[in-house]
Amino acid sequence: MIPLFSPFIPPETGEEVKKTIDSGWINRGKKAQAFENKISEMFSFPYCHAVNSGTSALKLALDVAGVDRGDEVISTPWTMIATNTSILENGAIPVFSDIKYDTLNIDPNDIEDRITNKTKALVCVHYAGYPCDMDEMIKIGREHDLPVIQDAAQALGAKYEGKYIGSFGDFICFSFQTIKVITMGDGGLIVTNTEERYKEIKRKSWFGMDKEKRISSSLGTYPKDIIELGFKYDITDIDAALGLVGLRHIKEALKKRKNIAERYFEELSSCRKIRLLDYKEDKSPSYWMFPIHVNKRLSFANYMRGNGIEVSVHNWRNDKYSIFGGIRDDLPNTSKVNEDIIHIPLNPSLTDEDVDYIIKKVKEWDSST
Repeated sequence: MIPLFSPFIPPETGEEVKKTIDSGWINRGKKAQAFENKISEMFSFPYCHAVNSGTSALKLALDVAGVDRGDEVISTPWTMIATNTSILENGAIPVFSDIKYDTLNIDPNDIEDRITNKTKALVCVHYAGYPCDMDEMIKIGREHDLPVIQDAAQALGAKYEGKYIGSFGDFICFSFQTIKVITMGDGGLIVTNTEERYKEIKRKSWFGMDKEKRISSSLGTYPKDIIELGFKYDITDIDAALGLVGLRHIKEALKKRKNIAERYFEELSSCRKIRLLDYKEDKSPSYWMFPIHVNKRLSFANYMRGNGIEVSVHNWRNDKYSIFGGIRDDLPNTSKVNEDIIHIPLNPSLTDEDVDYIIKKVKEWDSST
């Protein structure tokens, strides 16, 4: 079966992880700092802190943004549920805004009327690695004094109007989970644009302790005081070793994803029963996934899987789940997408022959009826 996803693990990864283990220091240390320095340099991140998952990054961003129990956070219903369970875990309420049918990203034009005096933040997801309409999102945030939290789990290396996702904005959260653009096995990164927020993020990611203000004595090292509740979100140097190797090879990983996606766009644009997403030239995706709209989706899925090609809806509208309150009737594009979206393989393990075969089978199905 040609897989929908596969992890990107460069050949020297094991050797680098072993070096870290053999060093005798595997907790957060020099490797973690090196990873943060390197990724900041590569993608122009103002301030960043590595954490143990993309979900932790989201929860930390919401906390530092001041989201508290009973608050409302406007978010997208079309995402992996962690985007919105993070809101629930902070005691807040996700308020779903509709998405754009042609990009699967949140529609800024649907946000304004959903803002109330309880709204404390806006969340957008760069779905499949395609950037949201950030000028509009930031404008709404500024007009209503609301921080914008970008779920960029799928968007490392993506650009908006020539600027890397993560190089601008209030809070940007990345994931390095097993099948992301690069992997730490699991891991995440939170990026912010002010030193004050950065210092709070660092404290809160390790139990609220300010490691730079610890007391050292013959009795050991301990915090002078702890004045706020924190969490246990830091990565280890083992995680960082994985991430550093991934960063060495990220350009080739992104290039391969782009080449595969461009072939799909070129070869599948004339299909009758398939509609491709409408990606604009001012946005450069990371191409983490390749979603398509398909008439008779179940027939397509059965045909592709029957021919040894894994396809999947992957995400479903979040409001279908009881924890989010059930299906809403004011999300028309979400409803349409939920009926016809599916993803075809796009991952670094695909060979040219695999891509040829996938395109051939999609075209065969498209012309079969």
